[in-house]
Amino acid sequence: MNVEQDAAGRALLATVVQLALTDACLAPIKRREEGGLPMQRDAFTAMRFFFDTRVAGLNEYAMWLDINPERVRRRLLEMMVDDSPKIVNGFDTIHRRNMRQNYDLWRRMRNAEAAATEENDND
Repeated sequence: MNVEQDAAGRALLATVVQLALTDACLAPIKRREEGGLPMQRDAFTAMRFFFDTRVAGLNEYAMWLDINPERVRRRLLEMMVDDSPKIVNGFDTIHRRNMRQNYDLWRRMRNAEAAATEENDND
């Protein structure tokens, strides 16, 4: 029974990772509301899941799925910058572009948050 439960648990975790990949490819918001996120909320949480090591996310899932989280991150970044017309790892040009734009938006938001925190700490 434990083997079956372990397999079911890993399948569930892999599905969550797959959903995060799908969410990372959502089209960025063209016009945002005042004070709102510059990207869809699901895309934001996907980027945080994959790239923010300060919160629970890919590192914890990787432990149970027996994958290397740093390798996954590196492969995602390499895939995003591939602007060829071919499908790369199951992602077409539009999805890779959306993922790249979401990553850039998320990174700017994270850097702005870190700068604001540092500024508040210096007060």
